[in-house]
Amino acid sequence: MILTFLAIAMITIFIVVLAKKKLSIFGALTLIPLIFGIIATFVNKVPLTDMFEWIKTGLFYSVNAETGKVSMGVISPAIVILFAVLYFGVMLNVGLFDPLCEFFIKKAKGDPLKVTVATVLTSLVVTMNGDTTTTIIICVAAFIELWKQMKMNLLYLAVIIVTPIGIFNQLPWGGPTIAASTAMGVEISTLFAALLPGLLVAAVYAVIMAYIIGLKERKRLNFDPKDAKDVSPETIQGMLNAIRDNEPELKRPKMWWFNLIMTLAILAMLIMDIAHGGILFMLGAAIALTANYRSSKLVTERLDALAADSLAPALATLAAGVFSGILTGSGMATALAEGITKIIPEALGTHMAPIYAIISAPAITFLPQDAFYFGIASVMAGVMGQFGITPDQAAVASMVGQAFRLISPVIPALYMLCEYTEINFVDFQKGYIKFAWPILFIYIIVYGITGVMPL
Repeated sequence: MILTFLAIAMITIFIVVLAKKKLSIFGALTLIPLIFGIIATFVNKVPLTDMFEWIKTGLFYSVNAETGKVSMGVISPAIVILFAVLYFGVMLNVGLFDPLCEFFIKKAKGDPLKVTVATVLTSLVVTMNGDTTTTIIICVAAFIELWKQMKMNLLYLAVIIVTPIGIFNQLPWGGPTIAASTAMGVEISTLFAALLPGLLVAAVYAVIMAYIIGLKERKRLNFDPKDAKDVSPETIQGMLNAIRDNEPELKRPKMWWFNLIMTLAILAMLIMDIAHGGILFMLGAAIALTANYRSSKLVTERLDALAADSLAPALATLAAGVFSGILTGSGMATALAEGITKIIPEALGTHMAPIYAIISAPAITFLPQDAFYFGIASVMAGVMGQFGITPDQAAVASMVGQAFRLISPVIPALYMLCEYTEINFVDFQKGYIKFAWPILFIYIIVYGITGVMPL
């Protein structure tokens, strides 16, 4: 009971402190769990030094003594983020994405609606790789300069990029689907086949959402599509020049094909899982810097200039390991999981699936993924089984809350996204919920119609 209270208090204070901007994201992710971790050692009657082991597990990895299953900490995504941000920072400097931005400027003719739709379609395609970090990095690198040039709301950019990720992280090679399949003992192919109709309808909604946001931006920016033809060539040229004249001394147009082919090769190897993303982007950054700038003096200057952009999200990622490590290692995550399980009345019988799906959404959002699926979902599968709900149907219900997973404070890449788009993390959460909440009910309705989750 005490650990459950501590977990709720820690999460609540974390959100409030960020919302009121009392601490930086790095400070909030480390200092708040540090305080609660110290309290938890007294509650658990264990040495204070145990807290450092919890943090170590959150940062690096842990091994289940019974199953031998390895649960990775945040060190892996931190390395990916560090070198991916560095790599794409170089690519932005050399002008790799300039032609893409120029293409959309010419086609959009100042129309925010066309830009929002282009952004969501790109995110839908890129997110098929199943990696949240990579999708965010690529989409932000491709579109942020265009959005800034058109003075569009960067909060909307963050929401539009993340919404498709929240949908297609449920592909067979995505973490949630693998965790649900393993924890609940169902075939991953069977689970994905059941989820697919809901994912496709949600993807259509993502495009509609981007269209609605585009209309809102049209109104805010006083853009009238009927007057699009009146956008002068000089205005378009001014927008293009803002891209072309951005640090022209760093651009390497003659190296464009080399940079494009190398980037596509890295992404292909990433998708094919030939090597860890951190390794690919580290080697790619070294090659890109050397090939484009040749002089060791120039390379050192670029590293110094890009260090701040790379360091901030990497620090936030590592700090997230403190948060998740203390939450899980102290037993707070398990206690919270058990507490949420007790909320759902067994008397609801066959109606438990959709109710469980809705109530469990906050748990999916705030708990580490393994803690939810192996702690709550596996337990609830047995409870629901008493009322004739099969493990496959229970697994589908456990995936519904993924509609809100992409506002989780334990997803490191989201802090990088907020750094890029210059928005507060809590503001991002509010914006995402405002536009993406219908996805939760899309899943429930579609799964009810297809019969894969009893209503």
